[in-house]
Amino acid sequence: MISRLAGIDTVPNECIIAIDLRHDGFHTPTIPRPHLLKRQLTITVAPIDEPSLTAGRQLSRDMGAVVCFLGVVRGDEEGKPIGAIEYETFLRMAEHQFHLLFDEIEKRWPVESVRLVHRIGVVAVNEPSLWVEVVAPHRGEAFAACQWLIDQMKRVVPIWKKPIGPRPSA
Repeated sequence: MISRLAGIDTVPNECIIAIDLRHDGFHTPTIPRPHLLKRQLTITVAPIDEPSLTAGRQLSRDMGAVVCFLGVVRGDEEGKPIGAIEYETFLRMAEHQFHLLFDEIEKRWPVESVRLVHRIGVVAVNEPSLWVEVVAPHRGEAFAACQWLIDQMKRVVPIWKKPIGPRPSA
């Protein structure tokens, strides 16, 4: 069933199509319907398997951009050498905060999917601690959503990091 209201056609469970009748012909940009953002959140002690994550990517034919971010542990923290970082979290609150951020992405950008993996436990220098993938129709939207997500994650998600000193030389 299709309903028509004030120049907007609604196709249940698919998309909203806006029709601009001021132009000759039809101008029909598609806008994702609320709550269709595909989400995958993993908070784990296991190493991040980037090839497996990449192989599991799914996107529709309308998507033209995939932005992936891989955050790795640096060898220094606040100017001091380290060997690893230990990440701790309040898991239920972290999951809740991530889903609030995903909800906000859905409101701000026409993103099809967001996948995020965050390590907890001890992560050695040069090992990945964060992997984020954002799929959107265009690169600008994908880059903006990815950067916003990472910035907000650092601000509101209860994941704490504790530097661990460098390994003694043998």
